[in-house]
Amino acid sequence: MIWKAAVFSIAVIFGGCPKRQTGPQVVYVPTPPPAAAPAQQSDQSIVVQAPPPLAPVVAKQATPPPPQPEPAPSSPPQPRRREVKTQPEKPSAEVPALQSAITSGQASALQEQVVKLQEGIEKRILFLSREWLSPSQRGTLETARGFLQQSEKARHDSDLQRAYNLAHKADLLVSSLQQAQ
Repeated sequence: MIWKAAVFSIAVIFGGCPKRQTGPQVVYVPTPPPAAAPAQQSDQSIVVQAPPPLAPVVAKQATPPPPQPEPAPSSPPQPRRREVKTQPEKPSAEVPALQSAITSGQASALQEQVVKLQEGIEKRILFLSREWLSPSQRGTLETARGFLQQSEKARHDSDLQRAYNLAHKADLLVSSLQQAQ
């Protein structure tokens, strides 16, 4: 009788509980290039793709690397390298200030779109918060709520592109939760 209990407990330890089920998983995947094959997904995974960018990204000007720190005085002296002096570079013309890639008309249309998206997401989050959700789904809902708050802050800071992207991320997460319901 004791050996049966021992065999059963070993089987449970190595095999796990046969009735245990795992919930669906949300997997964030960046948008693949146009020629790439679609990502494969498992039975319990939901693939969420990033939105395509609305405006071109402007590259920042490269900054020179910080100077190397001098060795500590407690270390043994190392021979100094001979420095080669070069002609100082002529300062280039001033770089013009970066301008917005969108016009004021596009900005107002984008702001209206962001506000409508945020309001819709807020209503859907409120509805989902009243439903019964698993702990992982609650975590996903809180992440969506965080994206929505960041989106509202970005909109108040007049960073409309960032506000739209964050609202879109929240929308994707809320949509995945609604599909799981």
